[in-house]
Amino acid sequence: MSIISLIGITVGVSALLITLAVMNGFQYGLKEKILQTTPHIVILKVANKFWESEYNDVAKKIKNIKDIQDFEPFIYSQALASVGKNVQSVFIRGVLPEKDRRIMGVDKKIVKGNYEDFFKPKTAIIGQELAFILNINIGDKINLISPFGKRTPFGYMPNIMPVKVVAFANFGMYEYDSSYVSLNLKDAQKLLNMENQITGVQIKLNDPYKAEEVASKLENMFPFPFLIRTWIDLNKSLFQALKFEELAMFLVIALIVLVASFNISSLLITKSREKRKDIAIMKTIGAKNSFILKVFLWQGLIIGIAGTVLGVLIGIFVIYVADTYHLIKLNPQVYMMEYLPLKISIIDIGVVVASSLIICFISSILPAYFASKEIPAEMLRYE
Repeated sequence: MSIISLIGITVGVSALLITLAVMNGFQYGLKEKILQTTPHIVILKVANKFWESEYNDVAKKIKNIKDIQDFEPFIYSQALASVGKNVQSVFIRGVLPEKDRRIMGVDKKIVKGNYEDFFKPKTAIIGQELAFILNINIGDKINLISPFGKRTPFGYMPNIMPVKVVAFANFGMYEYDSSYVSLNLKDAQKLLNMENQITGVQIKLNDPYKAEEVASKLENMFPFPFLIRTWIDLNKSLFQALKFEELAMFLVIALIVLVASFNISSLLITKSREKRKDIAIMKTIGAKNSFILKVFLWQGLIIGIAGTVLGVLIGIFVIYVADTYHLIKLNPQVYMMEYLPLKISIIDIGVVVASSLIICFISSILPAYFASKEIPAEMLRYE
């Protein structure tokens, strides 16, 4: 019975740790991918009327903030890309090539072509998956069709700009790689009828996890109609859903430990019935109720401590092996990552250990209490 109780606690604790590591690892991998394609903070303006002259004023105010590593004006809008009969909806990013290299690190995502060619006018970097969809190669031209055109005597005419593809980028996210088009800022302004206008300012921080702290400073500096958004704000619903799912999984898997703790209660009840004669003799020679209570409590706690320690060791070993050797493969087109990283923190381990020991302690109280309240005369009457 004690072995079964020990195994139950061990399995429950190790399963709980592995589950938390999976959830934390998925969040970590997702955040890393998001940070590769999203600026840490963006400064926008209501109704998208952000003039370049306003950008110059913004730049003067934020350049001395110590947590900000770099910043640049950008344009972000939807358009169509076409080559012959192949057409794909895309997102246009208008950037300054030298600045974008430092802020978004696009040059490190190039899998084919040369980033230096992007400094020339009417050139573009596109996602690798988009290149496959359009069936093009480096040096080919694509037509970008803007929804913002002009009215003519013959009707509404969209803007069409042919650009030369100079590089393919791979961000490891299918949705992004299949719709990514990066242009020089001036070319994007011309295509989208945004002369002397930008969508906003994108900012890179020294530490992306300080984004909310820096954003609060910027909100004081730039009140309405300016809008400050962090990379967390831009993906808030996703992170909230993941946190809720992590909590739900913790509670579900914790039931394994709870069920295993019933084995400890059963064991102590059985032991107290088997040892009634011994308990009576000990009480007859002077053992107090508190002593009997402690004996049975410690028996339950020893099983809980041993099972918890074994569970932690097994859980950490499985997490280490699975994370080091990338054992859990994923479809990047669905999950935006090629494998599932497993991450566990000291705090998570502490919470699991504390939860397990508390459950084991509580499950030992009632059997130990009833064993300590046995009356020697009643137990020895038929002996």
